[in-house]
Amino acid sequence: MRILHTADWHLGQKLYDKERFDEFQNFLDWLIELISEKHVDLLIVAGDIFDVANPPQKAIEQYYQFLAKLVKQTDCQHAVIVGGNHDSIQSLNAPKELAKLLQLHIIGGASEKSENDLVEIQDNQGNLQAVVAAVPFLRDKDIRYNQIASDSNTRDKMIVEAISKHYAAMATLLEQKGYTQLNIPLITTGHLFAQGCSHYNAESQENGEENQSEKAIYTGNLGKVPAHIFPKIFDYVALGHLHRSQIVGGKEHIRYSGSPLPLSFSERNDEKSVLLIDFEGKKLQNIQKIAVPSTIYRKLIRIAGNLEEVCEKIKNFPIQSNSSFPTSWAEIRVVLPSPNPNAKTQLEKVLQENTRLEALFYRIDVCNTYQSTSLSQQFANKDLQELDPLEIFRFVCRQVGCSEEDIDENLLPLFLEIKESVENQVQ
Repeated sequence: MRILHTADWHLGQKLYDKERFDEFQNFLDWLIELISEKHVDLLIVAGDIFDVANPPQKAIEQYYQFLAKLVKQTDCQHAVIVGGNHDSIQSLNAPKELAKLLQLHIIGGASEKSENDLVEIQDNQGNLQAVVAAVPFLRDKDIRYNQIASDSNTRDKMIVEAISKHYAAMATLLEQKGYTQLNIPLITTGHLFAQGCSHYNAESQENGEENQSEKAIYTGNLGKVPAHIFPKIFDYVALGHLHRSQIVGGKEHIRYSGSPLPLSFSERNDEKSVLLIDFEGKKLQNIQKIAVPSTIYRKLIRIAGNLEEVCEKIKNFPIQSNSSFPTSWAEIRVVLPSPNPNAKTQLEKVLQENTRLEALFYRIDVCNTYQSTSLSQQFANKDLQELDPLEIFRFVCRQVGCSEEDIDENLLPLFLEIKESVENQVQ
């Protein structure tokens, strides 16, 4: 049994209002070729197929065309596709009954009867190969926790307990139906945020700050689930939501595949991949990470420094000869020691001269912008519970003269590692 695990396609996503249909199409075409070449038996897509609940028509067409090619051009017998927090349940489920006839199993949202979300995977002879407990993003109505609990810690505990109960119920169903007695892999999916995982590469805002929407999947910083909520009867757990491919809680069989394309400048250095999983009967034999070729999407770069440094980097930016896209997209930040009325004109002139680079966003700051305001002044109007540690960290770094590039490349990963360690100790 061979499974391909992917997630977080975000079809229809724009980057600073720039359409990316060509990049997504390149990925989908490459994925069809890979599925055919590797003789994949089951495709699992763990949520966030689309970027928004009401995606553009072209993104929907790309999705349907992919499914048609999957059936017509590959030997893949089955696909299990679950909804993420970005997806509309109704839109994703629209072709559900028709798709089922083609062995494409779509679960946009959790069913009222959990047994309806158990998917049997059979070969051409009708032999049972695997069973998938298809769990999509669990919304408030699915997990029914007390949303008006007195404090965030209580709500967080309730959310985690409710999610845990859902997976326990799915495991119980598998046991009751006798699947656990068979020599076949039992698989589950999820679209959630697991403890101990890196989220700092989630989507960026135009102001250069990391967007925490992928972290705040419920309310604030709630709903981070530990690895042990997934019952031991599951031989593989295919997760989506976090855009970096990673293992959960040191458990090799609990994985995020990550997004196949860099969806923000903060993901520009990540290796994008899909996961190929091999089973021999019930035994997990191998998990192979297959890199998505960086040539099929535009190179994203971030350039930061003083005006002279930035202009020099733009002038010397090389041609991307091995890419499908000769022009790279850039996010540029210039820090001036003092106001310079000609800085914008100078920067724009250099950008116009290098056609190999297109600036999607640039910002010019004077370094004393942050130094003129104290920490207490900056956050004076916020309650303690409203303060975001990441926002404070960035503010302090800027005060001492750190560039955005230095923060993102060197300091931020260390800060998040320390923050995660402290949070785990508190729990």
